[in-house]
Amino acid sequence: MTELVLCAVDGSDASDRVLDTAGWLSGALGARLLVVHVADDDQDTDASVRATVRRALPGTPADVRLIKGSPARAIMDAAEDADAELVVIGSRGRGPLRSALLGSVSHAVTVSCTRPVVVVPSSERWATVNGDASIVCGVDGSEDALAAAALAGQLATRLGLRLVVVHARQDLKAMAAYPGARSATPPATGQEDSVRELVDTAVRRAQEATGMTTTAVVEAGPPSEVLEAVADREHARLIVIATRGAGGLRSAVLGSVAGELSAAAARPVLLLSDVAA
Repeated sequence: MTELVLCAVDGSDASDRVLDTAGWLSGALGARLLVVHVADDDQDTDASVRATVRRALPGTPADVRLIKGSPARAIMDAAEDADAELVVIGSRGRGPLRSALLGSVSHAVTVSCTRPVVVVPSSERWATVNGDASIVCGVDGSEDALAAAALAGQLATRLGLRLVVVHARQDLKAMAAYPGARSATPPATGQEDSVRELVDTAVRRAQEATGMTTTAVVEAGPPSEVLEAVADREHARLIVIATRGAGGLRSAVLGSVAGELSAAAARPVLLLSDVAA
């Protein structure tokens, strides 16, 4: 069965960047591209959405579909019905919560979608990647991070990109910025040999999960800052992380790391929730 990438657009200024990302992924993966738009008034027409797609992706074949309902639910239902491999969505839309760290629709989709979600940030800073591009995958020793590493390995192989596995080692600044990390990642303090062994084990397990040869980077600091810095250096086209959602910490963890990256990164961020893992 042919793979499919579903791209959700809302007519905002960020739609072109979202479509460009979806076009790249579908083309590089050899997948069909389905563009959906949640109709919210009588002004929305199939023809207007098609015109937007043609302008943003000239020459790229894409199916276009208007869908109705609650935006997040409608997008997730469309992804299920189409058996989408990936869902591509913008970090913020044109609704009243546009200025939120991670828009309400994007947040709902990334938390609850059973498919991996690629969030395209609306940041004004945008990386242009040429040459020896890579995928950067953040890992922290958790089982969810291993699932993200396995997915990153599959994508890197299919996209023909290098894979860089990154562990943001805890320090006091990192612990304050990312409280959810305390229960899963190697500690910030303790005997250096013991801490280093825990870090090495976390990175080694992640590298094994990728199923391919990878570069490993370990740096101290808040995960979002470390991942962005490494992604810049390694010419990453995509950052892959697990949302690590579990129980009451799901929203808090998403807001601290995935939310920061998805809102302000200079490149798309693939989020793998525990629902999709």
